[in-house]
Amino acid sequence: MKDTGLKVYPAHIAGAIVFISAAGIYFLAPLAAAVLLVAYVILCIVACFFPGTNFLGPVISRGLTRERKVALTFDDGPSEQTTLKILDLLDRHKIKATFFVSGVNARRHPEIISEIVRRGHEIGNHSMGHDPLLMLKSAKTIDREVHRAAQVLREAGIETLAFRPPVGIVNPKLFPILQCRGLICVSFSLRARDFGNRRVKNLAGRILPKVTGDDIILLHDTPVSRHEDEALLWEEFEKILVGLKKGGLKVVPLSELTGRQIMRHGRQQ
Repeated sequence: MKDTGLKVYPAHIAGAIVFISAAGIYFLAPLAAAVLLVAYVILCIVACFFPGTNFLGPVISRGLTRERKVALTFDDGPSEQTTLKILDLLDRHKIKATFFVSGVNARRHPEIISEIVRRGHEIGNHSMGHDPLLMLKSAKTIDREVHRAAQVLREAGIETLAFRPPVGIVNPKLFPILQCRGLICVSFSLRARDFGNRRVKNLAGRILPKVTGDDIILLHDTPVSRHEDEALLWEEFEKILVGLKKGGLKVVPLSELTGRQIMRHGRQQ
């Protein structure tokens, strides 16, 4: 159910305190008042790049199980060259993952969207065009990107309940939009900085030494940028899945790890 009630986040409280304090000292120390205001603006900008702080709004970036469980998430697909192979790999290891898909790619490959769901995986909204600069744009543009991707997936019989912003950056304008559309914001706690599978060498080495229980792991199901990296990508993915098991970590669906529903089946009115 969509919630349109007013929500108060830490940024609102901090902003109120800063503005009241700045107004109170303005006539005695105008420079200090200006410094306070500038510091608040800088804090809000920095918080955009650290969504896990929840300063600007509620973001799920870790699980809540307090157990040796993790979730695997794949961004930016689906891709004909990569996603189906990932599904086969996950099947061999009896693992369920979550795919945060762009509306453009979902429209291009509806049969892969259906296959992801058929195999028991979850799908989330990753905006329509995956514009890395989306969070620098207007609220109207952000809302349109979220809504258009949701429409594409709805046409495929999926009602997405989770949104992951492109490149993991948030914006104060994002949270009222998600609240209005009944979506939760999901980030991640561990990534390999693979730059969309442009940097696949030692992928497992950048994940396995750092992984802990309740991590939400970010990977990508986009094609490699260099043909010679194709075989390496699958070796690294295999190492990650085997390494998680050897480390005593169980991969579970994102919905189980977070206690929040990620999607519903069937067209919703």
